[in-house]
Amino acid sequence: MPFSIRKGVLHTQDAAVTQVPSPNHSGAFRRPPRLVVMHYTAGGSAASSASWLANPAAGASAHLVIGRDGTVIQCVNLERRAWHAGRSAWRGLSGLNSHAIGIELANRGPLTWSPQGWCDASGTTIPAIEAAHRHGGPVRGWEVYPEAQIKAAIAVARTLAETYPIHEIVGHDDIAPGRKLDPGPAFDMPAFRTQVLGASLRARVTASSLRVRSGPGLDHPVLRALPRGTPVEVTQRHRDWIAIAPSQWVFGEHVA
Repeated sequence: MPFSIRKGVLHTQDAAVTQVPSPNHSGAFRRPPRLVVMHYTAGGSAASSASWLANPAAGASAHLVIGRDGTVIQCVNLERRAWHAGRSAWRGLSGLNSHAIGIELANRGPLTWSPQGWCDASGTTIPAIEAAHRHGGPVRGWEVYPEAQIKAAIAVARTLAETYPIHEIVGHDDIAPGRKLDPGPAFDMPAFRTQVLGASLRARVTASSLRVRSGPGLDHPVLRALPRGTPVEVTQRHRDWIAIAPSQWVFGEHVA
């Protein structure tokens, strides 16, 4: 499904997507957004989640909510700062509301086991995978993301990356580890990133001079140095280090 963006409003063909405006947002981005943060709603339908985010009592919002059938709802203009990230940090940035567009996927997240299978809070059996979260915790059921939803999310994220200088897609659990679990292990983040941004991620050196080493660690020899602003492609990650080419690694904190 083709999308376009006009004055911060997401359109499909000649019409804007469904608008459920939320008052829970700040002013315009001071700089164009650089990241997309993926979330799950931990709830039922996209419509019910969007309705809650439009309530001042929620104290939260997201730019977009995508339903299990691929329906897209917009709650905050894409040129304004939604309240989706909370306390968060990523690669030298803090307070990701000021740097990122937030997408909520209608999904219940972790489920509860019953004799009938993995269920939501109402006792309804839900299609699930079984996994432990990469940040720890027990093996449990997580609601599956339907294909129609993922296809819509890819199309939306591609449009965002074509419109804004988006160079990375992260999960809420990346920017707030220990506090948040979404989008969880049922969401294939590496595949999603590749579908949206390609096999590598675009970024630039933020340090005045960044040493390139032959491996991911200070014990590897320095090959050269990159000046601030040098464009790089992130092809692999190992803890705090990223590869920008075969056998060429830099400290990830200085690339954004």
